[in-house]
Amino acid sequence: MKLPYLLALALVGFMPLGAGAGTNEPPKVSALRELTNETWLFEVLHYVYDWYVDERDTAAVAKSGQVIFRVRELKPKLDEGDHSQFGEVLLPQFSLCIKVKNADYTVPELDVKIKNDEFKVVSVESFERGEHGRKGFTEVRAEYAKIRERLFKTRNQTSFPDDKLLDRMRVALWEEIGEDYEDRHEKPPQGVQTAYLASFSPVANEAWVFWETGRMIIRFASDIDLHNPAVWEHEKLAVTAYHIDRHVVVTLDEVGGSNEFMTRNEAGRALFNCLVLGKKVEVRFGAPGAAPR
Repeated sequence: MKLPYLLALALVGFMPLGAGAGTNEPPKVSALRELTNETWLFEVLHYVYDWYVDERDTAAVAKSGQVIFRVRELKPKLDEGDHSQFGEVLLPQFSLCIKVKNADYTVPELDVKIKNDEFKVVSVESFERGEHGRKGFTEVRAEYAKIRERLFKTRNQTSFPDDKLLDRMRVALWEEIGEDYEDRHEKPPQGVQTAYLASFSPVANEAWVFWETGRMIIRFASDIDLHNPAVWEHEKLAVTAYHIDRHVVVTLDEVGGSNEFMTRNEAGRALFNCLVLGKKVEVRFGAPGAAPR
């Protein structure tokens, strides 16, 4: 995947404020060094900027003149042979908690090695102010003016899959739509269908697609890089489909916080990333069992 803005982001001036600096604490493990890497942190911020942050969220940051990151490694109990690493990135000024994972394990029954080259975003959640303290975190600060400049310059830069991955995604999209219609005992539409694919982020193994005819927003996600054939050959792919007419609400309080729904704000952002900044793709639907093209 070509990432034209990756090198430019490394020019942003970050100032690590290592937790426990000047104390007798042991050296930080390699996971923490990766989690405080300035280029990677900026990519995480760029991802959040594209998918979660609104104009009103930046007011406090602009006033302070700095963007604050607080990061720490998480060490959950893992199965034998699982060497995955986990971490947490807090953006306290945005009240966002980002869980990340660097997968490193084997699926014996499939003889597949699941491994990432770096930490990837697993989830992004809001938290109440004061819910997270500073204990156990390493703080990293960046100059807001420089970040704002970089975000502005890279706001429309995109990265899309090559032809081979695009073909795999067409098949996955076709299968997902077919299963949805089958569950509703309806016949899926035939012929060429138009869909729009959002740009890929280097720190998230996910792809967002808007299927125009069916008014459906679909998210594909995996533990490993979507370019890895094992994702598609062994079905290590999580798929979530949202029908705009049935699964979009103003607030998740309406549906008891159910993750089967998305808010109107989330839907609007997904549509912007797919339709405005995304790539138009076509899928041809045919008889059941026929491969799309």
